[in-house]
Amino acid sequence: MSQLNASISRLRERYQNLSPTQRRNGWITLAALIVLTLLLSRCGGNGDDNAAIEPRPVRLHQVGSNDADAARHFVGRVDAVNTVDLSFQVGGRIIDMPVQQGSFVTKGTLIAALDPSDYQLAVREAELQLEQAARDLERTRTLLERGTVSQSNFDQAETAHNLRKVALDTARRNLAYTRIVAPFDALVTRRLVDPFTNVPAGAHIVRVQNVEEFRVHINVPENLMAALESPQLLVAEAIFSNNPEQPLPLEYREHETEPDAVAQTYRVTFGLARQADKTILPGMTVTVRVRSVINRPDTIYEIPQSALDSNAEGNFRVWVYQPEKSAVVARPVKVLGVTEQGDAMVAGLAGNEQIVSAGVQLLHDDMPVTPFDGF
Repeated sequence: MSQLNASISRLRERYQNLSPTQRRNGWITLAALIVLTLLLSRCGGNGDDNAAIEPRPVRLHQVGSNDADAARHFVGRVDAVNTVDLSFQVGGRIIDMPVQQGSFVTKGTLIAALDPSDYQLAVREAELQLEQAARDLERTRTLLERGTVSQSNFDQAETAHNLRKVALDTARRNLAYTRIVAPFDALVTRRLVDPFTNVPAGAHIVRVQNVEEFRVHINVPENLMAALESPQLLVAEAIFSNNPEQPLPLEYREHETEPDAVAQTYRVTFGLARQADKTILPGMTVTVRVRSVINRPDTIYEIPQSALDSNAEGNFRVWVYQPEKSAVVARPVKVLGVTEQGDAMVAGLAGNEQIVSAGVQLLHDDMPVTPFDGF
């Protein structure tokens, strides 16, 4: 502006030295010179006046606002730890089957019993034979000491005595086999035969399920499994439709390392403790809310794919906003996969940072920016 004022002053002095006719004709010249001076002033002004760079408006995304540690929901299925068909190891007629289908029984509870009469007689017979063998052995020992019998005769008597002991043990074991008891805390799911039925050894009598705890299975997508440092980092809880306000904690048990051939998902299994005040049965469906532990070194976050940029070497990076400088800096990230919603799953960011989510190809380090919240 100082140059413009000086130019106008010089033109005014020249105008005053002109004759009236020249002054009239000079108005046009004066106006043209003033306009030209203004244009030159704008184009060739002091460079210091335009030294400040206008900050670029950018749209920001808050890291962690939709991260991979946020809760995800899966449809799960409740199962027993295992299912077993119980059977007698001896044959006979069932005289007692006190359990009811659908009932819970504790370990050691009687499930079914055979008529033990024949097996009790077998035990008594084995006991008498053992007593006879014991008397024969003692007589043979006395005769051996007198030299009346040979050592071979004594050895035969001793062997017969030992065989009678084995026969008694077998008879007692067979008598015990006439009873089936619950091998664990179990749910009786089905009676496979009716009471008072004659059954052979090995015939399935009752189906029970181990419910010392329940198993809850979910199918985890391939991209999430790949992003997890370990499935053991999953924290989960079960939500039943009849009581959604009280989720039940789950504990990781195991996971499959081969995906489903069609869905490309991996089965992850959790343990659910028995709830005495709740009716939970194998086969029920349940909503499983899952998140991964967030306080680990390499937290995974979901960010818009539009926030990803690449450097000259082709490595992925994002632009982190620095509010104290109102500028952006590049940050290398590792892309681990893509969510079903199309967001990129990345590692290398902190949960309290903001990144530019659009127009990242136009940015450079320490570039001044201003957050833009419009549309």
